[in-house]
Amino acid sequence: MNKLSTSPPPQLAPGAARPSTRTLAITLGVAVTLAWSYRANLDELLKSWTTNPDYSHGILVVPIALLIAWRLWPGPDDQSPRPTPWGVMPLVLILAIRAWSYQSGEYWLETATLVPVVAALVWTCGGFSTLRRLWPAVAFLTFMLTIPGQLDAKLSLPLQRLAARGSCSLLRATGTWVLIEGNVIHCGPERLEVARACSGLAMLASLSASICAIILVFPFGLRNRLVLLGSIVPIALLCNVTRIAATAWCYQYFGSEAGHAFAHDAAGWLMMPLAMLMVGLELAWLSWLFENAPAAPVPSRPAPVLLGAMIMGARR
Repeated sequence: MNKLSTSPPPQLAPGAARPSTRTLAITLGVAVTLAWSYRANLDELLKSWTTNPDYSHGILVVPIALLIAWRLWPGPDDQSPRPTPWGVMPLVLILAIRAWSYQSGEYWLETATLVPVVAALVWTCGGFSTLRRLWPAVAFLTFMLTIPGQLDAKLSLPLQRLAARGSCSLLRATGTWVLIEGNVIHCGPERLEVARACSGLAMLASLSASICAIILVFPFGLRNRLVLLGSIVPIALLCNVTRIAATAWCYQYFGSEAGHAFAHDAAGWLMMPLAMLMVGLELAWLSWLFENAPAAPVPSRPAPVLLGAMIMGARR
């Protein structure tokens, strides 16, 4: 049957609409001021990206968002970006929410206001038509945030149980004798605990960021984008189950020390490549299923380079 359904990518033509020098100066001045006001929040985010492997993909979110914005920038036939006062009121309201969050000790919410602040800044300095065109790039910035502590606590335990039961089913299907007790898997004489860090929630966040980047940068059709988005949760869960099962095999055949080393080193590095392999197989299946559609054109060089760096950087 056929190749992937795609739509032609938006390109920034040589005569594309460009903002005036005055607009650029205003935008730059406001952006620098806001970045300075968020410097403490940005420092915390940078610390999370560089010290926590679960969020190592965050350091590439801003470059990829800029790449998405470049590809979506208005063309020569589109309305040129023009400043408008209509974005000022939302900007003031969001900054007021930020001040309240700081006073209330809601530090995650305070940091999260950075994304709508960027949206309001785009609206103010480029007009609503520019915001309507660039909103995917702005929304992608959400992936630079860490998972809220309350959400992490509510989702981790069910995901731990699901991962433990799924890995036990996989182990038993391969003929390995295991016994599950809560979140603990007994592999012969060895005891493997599925810890909170192994729930797969961070893997889900990393894979979501990677697949969203892929569907925004590469010119896939709507059908293929929806299929890719729908596969995020199953692929993340399957990769996590495979990781725990592989660790259990190492525990049983090589001992707990080797199994622990595998779980925290080799398995962590292999999670995202395995997930991307599954995504590639999914795309190949879609290509076979919808054979008559035109092939996807190859994007510009920065796209695969940045996406590859994000995939390899998202360890878990």
